[in-house]
Amino acid sequence: MDLKYLKYEQSGKIGVVTLNRPEVRNALSMDMFLELFDTIHKLDWADEISVLIVKGAGKGFSSGYDIDEIALRDELPPHRDIMRDFDVLRIYDGIRKCTMATIAQLHGFCLNGATDLCHQLDFTIVAEDCVVGYPTMRCWGASMANMWLYHMGPQWTKYMMMTGDFIYGAFAEKIGFAIKSVPPEQLEKTVMDFAERLANVDKKILSAHKRCVNAGLELMGCRSMLDFGAQSDCLTNTADIVQRTFNRTSGLGLEALLKEVNQGFKPQKAPFEPLDS
Repeated sequence: MDLKYLKYEQSGKIGVVTLNRPEVRNALSMDMFLELFDTIHKLDWADEISVLIVKGAGKGFSSGYDIDEIALRDELPPHRDIMRDFDVLRIYDGIRKCTMATIAQLHGFCLNGATDLCHQLDFTIVAEDCVVGYPTMRCWGASMANMWLYHMGPQWTKYMMMTGDFIYGAFAEKIGFAIKSVPPEQLEKTVMDFAERLANVDKKILSAHKRCVNAGLELMGCRSMLDFGAQSDCLTNTADIVQRTFNRTSGLGLEALLKEVNQGFKPQKAPFEPLDS
């Protein structure tokens, strides 16, 4: 495969896709999304692998949706904004419904829209010191692929959405965002060992189990939730704070903007536990 935004490696029945834009913290552009969807689609049809690992190059998994493309949303009328979100949801549908078992391998940071991507994969394994969160919910809208509820329950979902707080990988396991957290130096081996364990099962059986659970999510309203999340995201884009943020992004610069938005949020070692306690 001729890949521009990703890298691909294969070992037996296990494939590894690496998000490969480390110069922009693996920001998720629409072009990267399309390449990821196309790669997963081709791998699924080739039927050579039964397990796919998705990880990030450089210092972290991904910082989330590409800020340059988010800023352009200010120029879109509401119906076009919704169309854009629905385009991403169609890609997420294809990723979630592929017949391979999929694993997100998280190190460094997994922020904003990168959490949406993780929720389309079957398993998430995270380094204990990985920073996880959706801080842009404080000023840039809602989660367009809102599946936090199905992993973490209503209270923690509301906490993460309403505060935009960060959590660390060890706590992400505790509340259900991840199935396992491990010391950073053990992450690669832990993920590969688990992938090999899954690969011992025939792909037809793996995919049957996966379809069964995914059908359960559908019956619980998962797909309707995604559509509602996209529309909610577009609705929040009309809020005054979001409009001011969009209009000021180019003038302030991202670092200064984030500093201003986040100034009322003191760092915590875990929810409700200040660092200075």
